[in-house]
Order: sequence, then structure tokens, then C-alpha cells
Amino acid sequence: MTGGGGMLGAAFAELADASPHFAPRVLSRQQLDVRDVDAVMAQSEGLEGGWIVHCAAKVDVKGCADDPAAARAVIVEGTRNVIALARDSGARLLFPQSFLIYGGGDGLIHESTPPDPLSLYGALKLEAGRLVQDSLADPLVVCMAGFFGGCEADKNFVGRIIPAMHRAIRNGERVFSVGDRVWQPTWTRDLAENALHLMHLNAGGLYHMGSHGEATFHDVAVVIAEALGWSDRLRVERVSSREVAGAEIGPERRPDRAIMACERLRREGRDLQRDWRATLGAYLTHPYFDPYRFGA
Repeated sequence: MTGGGGMLGAAFAELADASPHFAPRVLSRQQLDVRDVDAVMAQSEGLEGGWIVHCAAKVDVKGCADDPAAARAVIVEGTRNVIALARDSGARLLFPQSFLIYGGGDGLIHESTPPDPLSLYGALKLEAGRLVQDSLADPLVVCMAGFFGGCEADKNFVGRIIPAMHRAIRNGERVFSVGDRVWQPTWTRDLAENALHLMHLNAGGLYHMGSHGEATFHDVAVVIAEALGWSDRLRVERVSSREVAGAEIGPERRPDRAIMACERLRREGRDLQRDWRATLGAYLTHPYFDPYRFGA
């Protein structure tokens, strides 16, 4: 497993380690730089008949825009090196794809929807995914909805909004504005569990994967406030995403709405996803969030 120390990789590592079906070799960014083809190819021993889970990526959308060459080196060339490892070792490859390869729109995103990335990050992930699909006979590509998880590792919306809201309360603010961008908030634990299930079944091809239901950023912030006991201290105000987008997730363009139908997963009876409210509520019971609870 590459990128084993990140949000998604850590979830994969924990669940694979607990599974009787897998014996994971988990490598963090510090342990394996996927840009180094020799270091990547040195991992081939014992991989025949197994899987490579390629979680390593530069997932910072703003960072990709700021340094395109560095982003390409990790996302595209790093994936090219991992493809070579899969070929050399005889292992299958799981490639976690990003919903940001799509441009959004009013309707649902289907497996057949043509990609239309709005950011450099999305374009590079699309290029890397096409490399995987064009270079290997039967890769497993799982296009994942926007996710939360990993506690201190979470640099996405949930990980950013919790300290921001907590700080607002500490500063005596009574109202906190959150935008109306629509997404599919999905726990990394559920994504990893479902993807490992597909691996155990030797699935291949493209699957979309995301939680049940949809939510605005405002909806998610309201659930967070309720779960952490903030509702009587801070009113979460809904505003247009264009008013607060930079503060919430950075200045780079993202879809105003991005909801995947996950048709193949459900059609084949392989959907282990849950309602986003239930999973977010469960996630927020982690002791990591105790310092954010007032009166706890």
C-alpha cells in the first residue's frame, strides 16, 4: 500500500490489518517515494497474486495549482511507476480515483458520465486513471466521493471547519456562515471497507463509491455543531458557496454540486455505504474530538 499514512491510506491499513483476507505491507510517503522508480520496483518481492493499493497522491488542490510540476511528478509519474510495479510483480492494482475528475452539474454523475475536471488536480488524477486503465489488463478503479476521516490527518472540509467553528465560539462569535455547495460526505473507513470487499471479490473495472444521500456544506456544519454540543452557542448560517468558498476549501474551482449515483456498486449488491449523517455522527464520537466539546 502506497500513501499509507494519509487520510485514506490509514483507513485501508487499519481495516486490511484486521482482515483475515489480507496481509498488508503499508508504506507511508516517508517510507516510499512513488516518484522514485527504483524504490517502487524494489517492492516487487512477494506481490505476485496480491494487490497494490495506490493511495499515494498529492491531494492538496491548491498545492497542485501552485506547483504543477511537483503535482504531476507524484500523481501521474508516481502512478506510472506503480503501474510498472504491478506489471513486474504480477499484482492487481486498486486505484482510488477522485470525484473531482467530473465537472458536476444538476444531475447525478454516472460511471458513463464524461469527465470534465475543473482543477489541475482533477485533470492530473484523470490522466493517471487513464494510464492505469490503458496499461493494465484488469485494474480496479474506484472513483470516491469527497471524504472525511483520519482525525488530525483530515485536511478536507470536515477537518478544516471543526477548528474554525470552535475558534469562532472561543472568540465570542454567535453566527458562523457556511456555503451551500452540494457533495456526498463519505467516511474514509466506509470507503476502505467497501473497496477491500471489492478486492476480496476480485472485482475489476470502474466503480463509483459514495455515501447514501447528499448534503450542503451547511448541512454538514449543522450536524457537527449538534454532535459536538455547539448548537446553543453558535448559529450556523447558510449562505451562497461563492461568498465563502475560499475560506472553506481554498480558492480553486470545484463543482457546485457533485453527487455520484454509484449504480454499478448497487446493481451488483456490493454497496456497503451508509447514510452520511450516521457515519459523520459515528466519526465524531472519536476521542480526538473531545477537546472540541464544551462541558465534556
